[in-house]
Amino acid sequence: MQDFEGLFKEIEQQIVSLAESTVSNYKEEAIQDARQMLADMKADLIRWTALLADNQIKINEFEWLVNSNKELVKMKALENAGLAAARSSAFGFTVMNMVIDTAIRKVVGNAPEVNPILT
Repeated sequence: MQDFEGLFKEIEQQIVSLAESTVSNYKEEAIQDARQMLADMKADLIRWTALLADNQIKINEFEWLVNSNKELVKMKALENAGLAAARSSAFGFTVMNMVIDTAIRKVVGNAPEVNPILT
């Protein structure tokens, strides 16, 4: 997989949709936080996605690697804007799942769509 910019663009589009549908009153802050989280994990995500594409790691290993970055789920702008910590964390973890599912779908082609209502 060489289209990493396409992957990140798709994830960013999904972030906007997720923010609009789940935290619409805090949309700009949510997008800001999610983009920061994505930027913070970009180098690792590129490396891990390449490993997955080359069959050097399994899907569950890829998921574990991405989830090991849960400390990046810090929705500072959302919390500073007044959104409850539980809701801002839920948004962040949904973004993390979206990153995993989108990368897997791009590489393997069979990851389910993330339904933000169920996450």
